[in-house]
Amino acid sequence: MNLRLFFLLLPLIVTSCKPIEELKVSNVESFNLTKITTKQLEGEIGIKVNNPNKMGFSIYPSEFAINFSGMNLGNARLYKKVRISGNSEKVYMFKLNTDLSTLNPMDMMKLATSGKSGNIEVKGNLKVGKFLLRRKIPVSYTDKVNLFR
Repeated sequence: MNLRLFFLLLPLIVTSCKPIEELKVSNVESFNLTKITTKQLEGEIGIKVNNPNKMGFSIYPSEFAINFSGMNLGNARLYKKVRISGNSEKVYMFKLNTDLSTLNPMDMMKLATSGKSGNIEVKGNLKVGKFLLRRKIPVSYTDKVNLFR
């Protein structure tokens, strides 16, 4: 019984010895609206995550508030766990699904007519971890992107 407990706690002991650098959101790579109906808005947002550690992590289902040119578009959500390799920088796709009843009619008109570019703001917590260790990394990022590609 004690040997089993030792092997269960061994990864925790080994990973706690090294200082772990925080993962960084370095860029919003893409922001595309895929479907606009009278009831909902669907899209995808590509967020580049940099892992400076030798050890890989997992990104767990996370949620971000998305604003485009001052309009609240709702929440983008990663629905499944994603593995991040060590010493890597990769783009991960998050799904955006918004009920348009939360937008005011003027914002919907502005969204429909602004086919070019605008400022996107992403705020929320990225949930990462390995084994039983989990952390929330605050994300606050603003960039200029094209709405439709």
